[in-house]
Amino acid sequence: MNISDSEMVIMRAIWTLEKASVDQISCKIAASNNWSIATIKTLLGRLVKKEVLVTTKSGRKFIYTPTLSECQAVALMGQDLLDKVCAKKYPNVITNLINSADLTKEGIKEISDALAQKTPACHVSCNCLDKSTDCRCHTEQVAQKV
Repeated sequence: MNISDSEMVIMRAIWTLEKASVDQISCKIAASNNWSIATIKTLLGRLVKKEVLVTTKSGRKFIYTPTLSECQAVALMGQDLLDKVCAKKYPNVITNLINSADLTKEGIKEISDALAQKTPACHVSCNCLDKSTDCRCHTEQVAQKV
């Protein structure tokens, strides 16, 4: 799922409202963005094209409704992030995300519970070469052993 930062602002407004017109979206994001109605409509058009929003007509206005929940979108974005890095680097990516996030006790417990339920893989293979010819996993592992 390839949603830009600007498109995410629009999506957050719609997820908050559940469904919305351009005017409602504009009111919701007015305090944090100084976007024209034309800019909002352009972003909405892109999101419809990406099939993360659908439109219905209500009188003379279009109503925008998300095709996936915010939790589903976050899960897809997380998977997209993991797809961009070597499988052997997943622990580093996840650790960095945890370290940079403000987490409540409940959030930490949720992460701990998920880790406790996770079945360890017997082996994780480098998948960098599937994505790039610049894999350094092998040389990094050799350097760590020395």
